[in-house]
Amino acid sequence: MIETSTSTKNSLQNDMTQHTTVTEELGKEEQSFYDSIKKNLNTLVRTPGKDVIARILNHSKTL
Repeated sequence: MIETSTSTKNSLQNDMTQHTTVTEELGKEEQSFYDSIKKNLNTLVRTPGKDVIARILNHSKTL
């Protein structure tokens, strides 16, 4: 078995499962900024552009 040096405290999996605590750790200005861009970020995640889809398909064809 291979052992990794990534601590579980800072692991990606830990960040993904505890995403609600991130907003609690932000300062007032950071929270305000995040709130102002949150809608646009969520839109990007839900509906990727046609160019993104084309690049994914082109890449998958090369595999």
